[in-house]
Amino acid sequence: MAALRTELLELLRRPSPCFIATTAPDGSPQLTQTWVDTDSENILINTVEGDRKAKNVQRDPRVALTITDPDDTHRRCQGSAVTGGMAW
Repeated sequence: MAALRTELLELLRRPSPCFIATTAPDGSPQLTQTWVDTDSENILINTVEGDRKAKNVQRDPRVALTITDPDDTHRRCQGSAVTGGMAW
């Protein structure tokens, strides 16, 4: 796995708006604004066991993220990933 870039770590360590896109059971996109954090190696997404976002990721681990710099909304970090698992 590639290391997280310094610029991304800076965004993750402050209250930056994050949107996660998952796939709903019917195949449609499901977009959720959520809290995000880091342990310096992974992007940590806040979720509650049993909510739609968690169920979607358990069924289909492909996700897309957008994290926006609250001080400069034109500066964003976007990416997609396959989740490595969920910790409860």
